Amino acid sequence: MARHTKGKHAAKKAGISREARRAASPEKNESTPGAHDAAEASAASEERAEASVATVAEEERAPEAPASEVASTEEGAAAKEDAHGTAEPSADAERTEKMPKSQIDLGRAKKKPSRGIAKRLGMAAAIIVGVLGVGYLGGVALFATHFFPNTNIATVDISWDAPEQAAAELDETVGNFSFKVKGQGMNLTVTSSQAGMALDAQAVADAVLERQSAWEWPLRVFDEHDMTEAVADAMSASTLSDIIEQAVAEVNATAEAPVDASVIFKDEIGKFYIAPEVEGTMLDPQKVVDKCMEGVLTLKKDVILKKEERLDPAVLEDDQRLVDACAQANQLARADITFTLDGTPAANVNATTIGAWVTVTPEFEVLFNQDELTLWAEGIGEQFNTVGTTRTYTRPDGKEVTVSGGPYGWKVDGEALEAAAIEAVQNGTIGNVEIPVIQSGRGFTALGSQDWGARYVDVDLSEQHARFYGSDGSLLWESDIVSGAKGKTDSPTGVYTLNHKQSPTVLIGEMTSEGTPEYESKVTYWMPFKGNSVGLHDASWQSAFGGDRYATGYGSHGCINLPIGAAGELYGMIEPGDVVVVHY
Repeated sequence: MARHTKGKHAAKKAGISREARRAASPEKNESTPGAHDAAEASAASEERAEASVATVAEEERAPEAPASEVASTEEGAAAKEDAHGTAEPSADAERTEKMPKSQIDLGRAKKKPSRGIAKRLGMAAAIIVGVLGVGYLGGVALFATHFFPNTNIATVDISWDAPEQAAAELDETVGNFSFKVKGQGMNLTVTSSQAGMALDAQAVADAVLERQSAWEWPLRVFDEHDMTEAVADAMSASTLSDIIEQAVAEVNATAEAPVDASVIFKDEIGKFYIAPEVEGTMLDPQKVVDKCMEGVLTLKKDVILKKEERLDPAVLEDDQRLVDACAQANQLARADITFTLDGTPAANVNATTIGAWVTVTPEFEVLFNQDELTLWAEGIGEQFNTVGTTRTYTRPDGKEVTVSGGPYGWKVDGEALEAAAIEAVQNGTIGNVEIPVIQSGRGFTALGSQDWGARYVDVDLSEQHARFYGSDGSLLWESDIVSGAKGKTDSPTGVYTLNHKQSPTVLIGEMTSEGTPEYESKVTYWMPFKGNSVGLHDASWQSAFGGDRYATGYGSHGCINLPIGAAGELYGMIEPGDVVVVHY
């Protein structure tokens, strides 16, 4: 193959130029021999320079030109010479002739090698790109059907697996799986069959591969790929909850329950305060089930329970609702109430008492404890309901008397008292509140003692004597009497009040079997104290009063018989509502 270099071609063009110059100036050359010799020397020098450039180009092993190109070029040049006889000088040749030889050599030596190196580098780059392209596409094809390295589902390593291989490994793992639940009192082993575990392993494997981007494999191939979360939607454990809940119930049977924070009253400080919550040791069934299910989905061999799986108190001490309820309860506790009976202090209600009445519900409502209020009101009734109770008192003359029975006395209205107490507490009352009663008396002092005032009629059956004391305790009237026949028609004992008085009237006894009254007695002064059947009155049929007549056949039908004069005096003093005490 003919080699065609730029150097050689340049040399040829230079030769043509010299010949053309000689042909164009024959006369000058012939007529001036010295000039001709100089031209000859110059031509020789140029040929040596061209030869040197050609040699350098050959050493640099410039790329070969195709033979057809060389032939074409040479044939064109020859034809041009034949047609004109001489070749036309080129612009390159003219520039070359004008340049010093050293510059021509350097210019040609620098430019020629750079084009060869660039071409070789381009070819190498093309080869590398081709190899990389083939490798990349091969990776795409591989990871379109297989998993990246460092890929796992839970504890199963599926690196480089096809989906079918991964599914088989998952099925085998789930089928043989068992786990232990430990901690917080639990020690339980559960197998996959007991838990009813089932996994659509093929769906999981397909889903994981679908999420894998094969086109990005150069960026992802060295990463860690944990695809455990893909199991969550495909795994089921139908009986796991039942097993865990039963085990939790067994643990909780002996565990301590948590205690919610609450509002309570503290006697030591006389205020309501928030008692903080107390953690228990009971487990929260749902939390334990969730923890175990989390372990199942990740195929963990051990599920360790911690305090976080315990039942939490539902209400904490910093709960704003609890704080507000405590403040509201303390507003109620500020009341200080004295309940009175007929003006006499009978009971005090203060913070301590209110602390037992007020409660904060689980819904944070501040309410009165109705049961506690009722108990308190009943207690007041027991202390101040004096009707029919036994009283012991000292008569103004110094005799100590005990008497029981009779309709007189005080009777507390329990329901009205509860309502009055609630209203007083809600209003923050500080002061006296009268106890509401169904029945009242006169001059209450204390339970079990004289609960009437100083003004009253004292009938002493053992002495057969009656006395009437004024409101200052002084003796206003007295008289011997004849009471009911002893053992037959005894006079009733107890504390009474005068119902009314009438003058004159006829006293009529009970009807007999014959249809006639047992007696009919005309009296001038009638002062009944037990209904309208027993009272004080004059008895003109008695020949004497006092002594033991009531026990020797002269006793009355139960009334208190008086001499007519004494009866008249008493009638003029006594008023309906005055207390009459009959005792032995």
